[in-house]
Amino acid sequence: MKSFFLDKFEYDYFSNLKWIETLTEYEDALNPFILKSFSHLVNVHHRWISRMIDQPSESDSWDLLPIDYWTALCQDNYRKTIDYLEHLELNEKVNYHSEEGVKMTKDAIDILYHILNHSNYHRAQISREMRILGITPPSFNFIAFR
Repeated sequence: MKSFFLDKFEYDYFSNLKWIETLTEYEDALNPFILKSFSHLVNVHHRWISRMIDQPSESDSWDLLPIDYWTALCQDNYRKTIDYLEHLELNEKVNYHSEEGVKMTKDAIDILYHILNHSNYHRAQISREMRILGITPPSFNFIAFR
């Protein structure tokens, strides 16, 4: 199971870097939805991994980040996630507080899967929005990455 997640987070990381490169290239043509959605994608990964390693997060889920900060936060997310995975016990539980302050416990592997699924969901939304603007989005198909 660890190798599965290590592989998928490598894909997620390199996909994000490719997206950042494209979004930076077209920065002046992007609308607020795209900028806010990609910031959200990066922020949510950051918030979840911060919860998992019991550290405070630097941003909230919907904070609009400067585009030149995305790469640094993606790199930090990836590094912390890989470190977490390398020490993960498969039945590990994560205790945290929801954004509303409710105390919760979830399986670590479910949270990890959620992070990946969440990222793909928002990349698809951003991709659609870019096409509406006449911009060709980068490919983010896993099989093409492989």
